[in-house]
Amino acid sequence: MKPSLCDVIDFIREETGCRNDFIDENTRIEHDLGVSGDDGEYFLEAAQKFFGVSLDTEELSFRSLFGLQDNEYLFHSEGLDLLGINCLIDWLRGIKPPVIVDLTVGQFHQALIRVSEHNLAK
Repeated sequence: MKPSLCDVIDFIREETGCRNDFIDENTRIEHDLGVSGDDGEYFLEAAQKFFGVSLDTEELSFRSLFGLQDNEYLFHSEGLDLLGINCLIDWLRGIKPPVIVDLTVGQFHQALIRVSEHNLAK
């Protein structure tokens, strides 16, 4: 069964505790709702359980589902680097900083629909 946008918004309200905030398909999950780091991982795990889907399978990988390129991620990490030492070391080693793709509620909804359709096609 494909989740409706209202189902997804209701799930997000419950998971994030944002009851009074206006949430629509353009709401950004990390920037607007504050879901980041480990909370982002828990959010995705809860969504899989709630909607009865897997966001990473052999046939449909997590990165392809969300259209992520190399070095792109959905959420910032939890690390604390007050002096920027880790950034400096990464820069010296030629490691690019990660790019965060701020997932919107609409994009998340579309990914859940794709997974649901993929499961129905099996």
